[in-house]
Amino acid sequence: MTISIRPAKESDAANLISHRRALMAETTFMLYEQGELDKTEEDERARIRRLAARGNSTVLVAEDGQLLVGNLTAVGGEVRRLRHSATLALGVARSHWGRGIGSQLLSAALTWSVGAGLHRLELTVHTSNLQALGLYLRHGFQVEGVRRHSLLVDGRYVDEYLMSRLEDG
Repeated sequence: MTISIRPAKESDAANLISHRRALMAETTFMLYEQGELDKTEEDERARIRRLAARGNSTVLVAEDGQLLVGNLTAVGGEVRRLRHSATLALGVARSHWGRGIGSQLLSAALTWSVGAGLHRLELTVHTSNLQALGLYLRHGFQVEGVRRHSLLVDGRYVDEYLMSRLEDG
């Protein structure tokens, strides 16, 4: 298996939407519920274009051959006091869990963030998602706190960890 990580292009829009919808169908760890993502291909192209134009935001994709199997979005702060930071969202297709793709995406995002001059990266993760929690800890993220009952998933409240990583340089 050869996985390639690269910045998303506008031509990835349809595949990204399909990938994100598939993630929502196969796990409850994503923010959106199955059937909730109502973006069109043009909406996704515009999102890719908008984020690529900002120095503190990016969309990365992971491909197994021609198959899109993972994505990472970093959305940087828009106001001056938040431009040094970005919020991350990561998703890997269940068929490719445990193969290091999340780690590759995260490593690429960390390299990108240094080049973008970011000081802080942050994310949230379900407290029960031990695989993702371990990934983030291995990449230098630390738990800042617990967002109690932050999500309502399948009729149950779910806690999330708020995690961050600060760039020393």
